[in-house]
Amino acid sequence: MGRAIKAGAVYFLLLYVIGFLLGATRELLLAPRFGVVVASALEALPMLAAIFHFAPLIARRFGIPPKSGGRIVMGLAGLAFLIGAEIAMTRAMRGLSPQEWLAHFASVEGAIYAALLAAFAAMPWVRR
Repeated sequence: MGRAIKAGAVYFLLLYVIGFLLGATRELLLAPRFGVVVASALEALPMLAAIFHFAPLIARRFGIPPKSGGRIVMGLAGLAFLIGAEIAMTRAMRGLSPQEWLAHFASVEGAIYAALLAAFAAMPWVRR
């Protein structure tokens, strides 16, 4: 279980950095030109590719067998770290409360983000 949580932490850190860079691109370049929804969809494609690519690599690096409970723990631990970081960052950068952060999921771009979160949590188990 400890290896799976460590793998989840590494998975979170790597994808969070990638997501932060893609998010900056979305906010600074894409959203002003194409709108928030299109920008979110454009950001989601490389983010999903990164999730798809790195989930099994990290799991294998930590020796977590495919289709095991360890893969589920890795995904859920990574998701817990990610949600905590997202809430903290939106609080620090935008002044949003956790309730306001949750309300974001009612929008189209929030639904896109929710789908990415689900993929992030599931991918270590889904991919070998």
